[in-house]
Amino acid sequence: MKRPSTKQIVSWVGTVLMVASLAFLARRLWQYAQGPDFDVTALTSAGVIAGLMFVVMFEGFGILLAGVNFRALVKNVSGILVNRPLALVVYTVSNLYKYIPGGVMYVVGRNRLAVETEDLSHPEVALSTVIEGALVAIAAVVIVMATAFDHAREYLRYEDLPTALAIAIIIVVVLAGSAVYSFRHKISAGLKKLFKHLQVLKPTVLLKRFGFALLIMTLWGGTFLATLVVLGQEMSPGMAPTVIGLFLLAWLAGFLTPGAPSGFGVREMIMLMFMGNILNEGILLSAMIIHRVVAAAGDLAAYGVAVGYAHIARE
Repeated sequence: MKRPSTKQIVSWVGTVLMVASLAFLARRLWQYAQGPDFDVTALTSAGVIAGLMFVVMFEGFGILLAGVNFRALVKNVSGILVNRPLALVVYTVSNLYKYIPGGVMYVVGRNRLAVETEDLSHPEVALSTVIEGALVAIAAVVIVMATAFDHAREYLRYEDLPTALAIAIIIVVVLAGSAVYSFRHKISAGLKKLFKHLQVLKPTVLLKRFGFALLIMTLWGGTFLATLVVLGQEMSPGMAPTVIGLFLLAWLAGFLTPGAPSGFGVREMIMLMFMGNILNEGILLSAMIIHRVVAAAGDLAAYGVAVGYAHIARE
């Protein structure tokens, strides 16, 4: 009998974490639905719907901005400026692949750029994707540390602490121990490619790309903040940055969890742990679910805009 590869084991562990997280979320949703404050009719308000449509627009804008940034990053790595309509279409359609279990199809989808662009290689596109992922993760960490680190440590509910620590330890051990082994050849090739292009990736260029990553992640956190406000959550100016930081902390946990498409379940569980005591839990539960829908709608809107832009450019 063939033994499973380390990569398969990593994916299975991530899937188990996702299922456990969804069970945790379902339990909280059930408890809330049985309470006296549950009122689904509030979601049918014209003002709420209009506000959520506005959030969808910002979601789509953020994806398009990320596509523009990725096109620039590909140029920094390869020296080749990809056709803008092509870059946006490929980026936005591959962004939809993140909902496929396994978490790698969106990476594979981007390599269409190498197929349709002369002299652009698959390793260069892959390296651009790796650098983009590293930059957004670092940007998220910076924002979390600046806005929410002390707050998260202070308000984490004690009864949820063992679960949070267990998930964090599993994620770190699995990623650090197995990813390096599984992808050691690709990592080696990627590092050689990176060293080859160090003259192109100057510190000033990386700083510019990192600035875009900070902007994109702040915008992404801001859409969740806006969703909370639209649903009726009171928000002071001092609390808003903290909520953005806590959301990005939860996003980072989902981003680092293998096997969970778009961090599904993991992100929501972490948000409940860190925000449940500082926000209205009913609104928080609604916002987590609705923001998923809003984000998916924004992804589709961005793809539609990219396709429309490509059609106009061909005329």
